[in-house]
Amino acid sequence: MPAYLIVDEDRNFREALAIGLRLDGHAAQVASSADEAVLHLATGRYGVCVVDAHLWSLKRVLDACARQSAVPVLTGPHADLVNSAAEKIPSARALPKPFGAAALVALGGS
Repeated sequence: MPAYLIVDEDRNFREALAIGLRLDGHAAQVASSADEAVLHLATGRYGVCVVDAHLWSLKRVLDACARQSAVPVLTGPHADLVNSAAEKIPSARALPKPFGAAALVALGGS
């Protein structure tokens, strides 16, 4: 079962998703910025990194995901933008908002 890192500036979204994942028995950590995400990725093992496609310094987070072999799941409110961004990153998956923990787990990741 992969551990999840949720990187999103929207506190309500990231905390609600983390709570949903934890209630289902998954390990979940949150980060509000690229800097915080890169630190978590450098010190922890995550199988999946959920990251908002609009995040400032997205490339730094994606590079850190690649170094840790974490599957990036790009998200955001605009499906066309999320899908387009994910198509440019071979390892990425797209999951437009809104979604819950069950949809993320169903997407797979490891």
